[in-house]
Amino acid sequence: MAFVSLFAALLFTGSFHKIVTTTTTIATTTTTTTTTTTTTTTTPAPTTASPEFVNLPDVLEVSESTRPRKVILEFQIRSARADPDVQILSITPDQPVLEDPIVNPTNGSDVFNVQIVLNGSLDYETVSLLTVRVGIAITPSGFVERTFSLSITDANEPPQCEAQFQLGAVVQVPEDSPAPVRLYTVLAKDPDENDTITFSIYEVQPVSSSSQFHINDQGSITSNQTFNYQRGPRFSLSVVVRDRQGSNCTGSLLIKVLKVHSEPLGLLLSSQNVTIWENEGSEAIVATVTADRNVTDVLYTFVKPYPPFKIGRGDGVIRTSYNLDLESDRTLRKNVLLVRAFSMSEDRRGTATVTVHVQDVNEHAPLCEPPVIVLTVPETTEVGGSLGRVRCFDVDVSNHNVTLTLVQNSLSLFKFRLKDGQLQVNNSLDYDVADGTNFQYEATILAIDSGTPPLTSEVRVLVTVTPVNEFDPVFQAPLVIDVPEDRRRGSVIGSLRATDRDWPFNAIRYSILEGEGEFSLDPIGGQLYLGVDLDFEVQRQYELRVKAVDFDQDVDKTKQRTGIAEITVMVQNVNDNAPVCDPVSYESTIFSTLASNTAILTLTCTDRDRDPLTATITSGAAVDRFEMRVLTLFSRNVFSFIPDGVYDDTYYEITVSVSDGKYSTSVVAYIDVVPWTTTKPTTTTTTTTRKPEVVTVINEFWDPVPWFVAALTVTGALVLLLLSLPLWIKLFRGTVCRTEEVTEQLIKESDEKGEQNGPNKQDSRQSSDQASLDGTLSLSKVSIQDDIMRFDGKAQDPVSGRSYLFNSATGERRWLE
Repeated sequence: MAFVSLFAALLFTGSFHKIVTTTTTIATTTTTTTTTTTTTTTTPAPTTASPEFVNLPDVLEVSESTRPRKVILEFQIRSARADPDVQILSITPDQPVLEDPIVNPTNGSDVFNVQIVLNGSLDYETVSLLTVRVGIAITPSGFVERTFSLSITDANEPPQCEAQFQLGAVVQVPEDSPAPVRLYTVLAKDPDENDTITFSIYEVQPVSSSSQFHINDQGSITSNQTFNYQRGPRFSLSVVVRDRQGSNCTGSLLIKVLKVHSEPLGLLLSSQNVTIWENEGSEAIVATVTADRNVTDVLYTFVKPYPPFKIGRGDGVIRTSYNLDLESDRTLRKNVLLVRAFSMSEDRRGTATVTVHVQDVNEHAPLCEPPVIVLTVPETTEVGGSLGRVRCFDVDVSNHNVTLTLVQNSLSLFKFRLKDGQLQVNNSLDYDVADGTNFQYEATILAIDSGTPPLTSEVRVLVTVTPVNEFDPVFQAPLVIDVPEDRRRGSVIGSLRATDRDWPFNAIRYSILEGEGEFSLDPIGGQLYLGVDLDFEVQRQYELRVKAVDFDQDVDKTKQRTGIAEITVMVQNVNDNAPVCDPVSYESTIFSTLASNTAILTLTCTDRDRDPLTATITSGAAVDRFEMRVLTLFSRNVFSFIPDGVYDDTYYEITVSVSDGKYSTSVVAYIDVVPWTTTKPTTTTTTTTRKPEVVTVINEFWDPVPWFVAALTVTGALVLLLLSLPLWIKLFRGTVCRTEEVTEQLIKESDEKGEQNGPNKQDSRQSSDQASLDGTLSLSKVSIQDDIMRFDGKAQDPVSGRSYLFNSATGERRWLE
């Protein structure tokens, strides 16, 4: 027994401590709730300023004559780091002309000097504008970026003369050449684009022959007079080539006059047609000119200079002077060479004609402009929209036709097509249906020429699709949130969710437009927090106007779209009010003949929580004369007012407890019963109206965990059973003994009264067995002896003084006399 009691106490103590702990936790949690009377100040964490460029120009001009390893740009940056990392992120077009930036500290703690050094030579004619992207590292993969343009300015470069001319060219001229005699063509060019050069002879030896020689704008030197070997066998000319800025190159020409004999020298073939291929290299044999074999010491020379060719002085073999390339000089396709053979010993000469045809070789693949297509296009570009045009050509002389073909691959996903050299969109570039990573597409355009065998070139196509913010955020159901009125401030009452079809999906921030003081909203997660105390009976509904704004869904970060929704918060009723009865006391007068199960009065009670009410009689319903059904008082048994029999009370004060299941309120009903008949004269009774007393009972209840309730119930039942068993045995034995004593006493008293009253009393006793007004029966001695065990109590009528037995369960009564 003691063990069971101790176990129950331990369980109760453990559960009690758990409840206290839980309550403490809740109290601690609620201290973080934002209220209107408490202000919490949070010191923001220190932040590090982002690095920035101070005086970096947008455009930098550099002359193409600038020497490598020279500092071309100095600027400053501001950074909180002690060793900021400044990098050249990219140069467009790709030209490795800049070295890594040099960063030096200054007197300022966060200001640094940055120097950009030229790495290679610049060429205005190759590229005149470079776009340089510079970045300051803030993370291993993140930079603060700036872009500036490097503009290359043109610098004058001197003309370039042929090396042989600069060293001194030599030409031989037969003395019988007719005037004007074309002697030599100076080969020179100016590297500067759109610049022009001029040719002039500034010195002639002998000086007396200065007026004989002239040079034109193409550098061709001619003599306006015939030569005479006897008058002068050689002449020397000095030529200068100048551009418009005065820069120049110089060279010299030695003219040797050949003596001509009158008797011609015979040749085996005076005319030849020869076909050769281009790009055979220098020293390639073209043809051979042969004089009369009977003539010895024959020498061969060209009548006039043919720079692409040369002839063996002793053997007459014509060779190429350099590699013949038709793409460089298309005039080489057909060359007519005049060859002169002469014998020094016999002083005889002869002339032969050699026509050389140079055939084209398919050696160059097509050239395309641009060589690489790099595009950035928005995702809204329509199907069929043009992304640019590709132009390809072949520098080979005989291969002009170039066919373009778009080669699809797994990286292009058939997003593009090629039509008449124009690159077009073939399928939708919608950014929002991609797999989250495939926002860059690659393809290849294949250019094929018509040569044999055909040669090809590739043009890489790199397309980056940029996002466009097209769709508004849309709030998803439910937009109605049910909240119990006992929910604490600061607790989460629901979560709002908005969706956005733009990628990245659902990148949304939330805010409250209307209702900020009553509720708060997590801008990232969308959790809705309660900011006020709810009362169902005061306000049952709140209306909120919330906003969802998307971000990072457009290449322009300032382009954002908004979605707005109306949120309804419905307060759910919780039983937190006791019933209210008005009035709290009732009076009613009834007749004693009122039948059972008859309504007497109805209580007027309400509950603000609208919970169902029940009424229970707690006191004043003597002998079960009344009962409550819902809020109506009913009679349970008829009243008995027999002057010589059972005489009930005529005034009842009934206390009724009205409960909503948690709280209760007491009311009082005063019932006056008017007897139907009476043997006594009517008396006047003064009734004092009592002042109503309103009693409101608030029941506190304990709500432990379910397993603890079960354990405590079983333990308590066992303890009560063990404690009540001895008491029940004792009471049962005492009741049996007392009942037997009472029965014997009742029989004895009945016998004594029967002997005293005699026969008349016996008749009166028989007549008393008749029915009374309320249906009860008086008993004779024999009846008492037969039915004595049916009753469990004895009472005396206050009016007549007679004694009667009653059954407290059924309400049945029997007179004893």
